[in-house]
Amino acid sequence: PTDPPSPQEHGLDFQRLLDASAYKETYRQDMIRWGEEKRRADPGFFCRTAVEGAAQPVWVVSDTRRLSDVEWFQDVYGDVVQTVRV
Repeated sequence: PTDPPSPQEHGLDFQRLLDASAYKETYRQDMIRWGEEKRRADPGFFCRTAVEGAAQPVWVVSDTRRLSDVEWFQDVYGDVVQTVRV
C-alpha cells in the first residue's frame, strides 16, 4: 500500500513521518502502542497489509522484527518461503 493504515486512521502526514523531523518523534510512542494493539488483535495484520495487491512473482522482505512475521509468511506461503539471516 502507498500509505500505512495508522497515519490514515489518525490524520497524520505520512510523508512527514518518513523524514528526520521532530514531527515523527511527536507521534512515535502512539504509533508503537497502536502497532502493538493491532498485532495483539491480529498477528498477521501488517504482513497482510504489506502484500495486499502485490503482483510481483518474487518478494524480498528485508526487515522482519518479529518471529511471528516470519511464521506468518511460512504459514501462508509454505515451502516457497526462503529465509536468510544476516
